[in-house]
Amino acid sequence: MTFDRRLLDEDTVIQICFVTHDAVKSATWFSDLTGKSMPEMTFSADHDKAQAEYRGEPAEVSCKIMMFHFGNIDLEFLEPGPEKSAWRDILEERGPGCHHIAIKTRNLAERDAYLTGQGHERLQKGEFQSGTGRYAYYDTTKELGALVELLEFDRDKVK
Repeated sequence: MTFDRRLLDEDTVIQICFVTHDAVKSATWFSDLTGKSMPEMTFSADHDKAQAEYRGEPAEVSCKIMMFHFGNIDLEFLEPGPEKSAWRDILEERGPGCHHIAIKTRNLAERDAYLTGQGHERLQKGEFQSGTGRYAYYDTTKELGALVELLEFDRDKVK
């Protein structure tokens, strides 16, 4: 299969995320609905580790995460902390619902240049709590109804 690689390093969407007021309540509902086991709660990286930026400025952002793993994709329920963030913005503007689709990349800087060059503002970026990679969110809500997230893992990074 051949596909345009302007944004893709591989032909995979790895995650769909829903923002919610209560990650545990949403995950419990989804677990009951699907029969999947409840995942453990994880958290965004601490401020020093995260090195987060929100709308181009250093920021302290926080969230709780409940992640369901499927064979081909992860489904995430994310409860934002009280501070301004790309997560909090969508929850306040539209209420609970789809926040982003995540695409794995091997070169975040190159894909960032492509997306911002197409007029999609980078809303937030930061490092993983595990210290093994990073994320960035881009405003694609006008075209997609949700954000696009790029995930770059150190083990896959090309430069």
